[in-house]
Amino acid sequence: MVPVLSGSNRPCAVCRRVHRDLTRVLGTSAPDDWLAVSAGERMEAELTPDVCILPDHGTTRHFIRGHIQLPVVDPDPDVFVWSVWTEVDESSMECIARNWSDPNRAASAPLSGRLATELPYEQPTRGLQLTIYTRDPGMAPLLMVSSGSQHPLAAEQRDGIALHRVAEFAELLAR
Repeated sequence: MVPVLSGSNRPCAVCRRVHRDLTRVLGTSAPDDWLAVSAGERMEAELTPDVCILPDHGTTRHFIRGHIQLPVVDPDPDVFVWSVWTEVDESSMECIARNWSDPNRAASAPLSGRLATELPYEQPTRGLQLTIYTRDPGMAPLLMVSSGSQHPLAAEQRDGIALHRVAEFAELLAR
C-alpha cells in the first residue's frame, strides 16, 4: 500500500483545487548515475533497494538510499518524504555495512554524503551536502541537507511546505 497524505476537503488557498490522497513518498529506485550507465556496466555493479555499488573507471562508487523529510505545515501537520540516493565514501560505506543489522545502529555517529538524485527544483540538487543519520533496522537513513545550504530544498526541510507543494511535486514527476 502506498502511503498517502489524506489532505483536506477545503480548496487550496493557492490553486483553489482540493488536494486529497497525495503520495506521501516520492523517489527513484536507483541513483541517477546507475540509470546513466550501460546495461553491460550494470552487470558489473550491484543494486539493492537500499545500496548501490557502481564500478567507475577503476574506482568504486557507493550509494545508499535515504529519506529527506519535509514537514507539511498547511493545512494539517504531516510529513512528505523524498526517497533519494546519497553517495558516500568507502569508509562511510564500510561503517554502514558493519552496522546495518545492529539493533542499535540508530546510535551510530552521523555520516556525510552528497545527494545523488536530481529532484524537481529550479536549482540542481545533485551534489548537495547531506548529513546521514542511521535509524533503527527497517528504516531508511534520515538525510539532512547541510544547514549552511541556501538551496530551496534546505529551506523546505527546515521551514516546511504546504500541501499544495506536495501536489506540485507529484505533477512535476508525472511529466
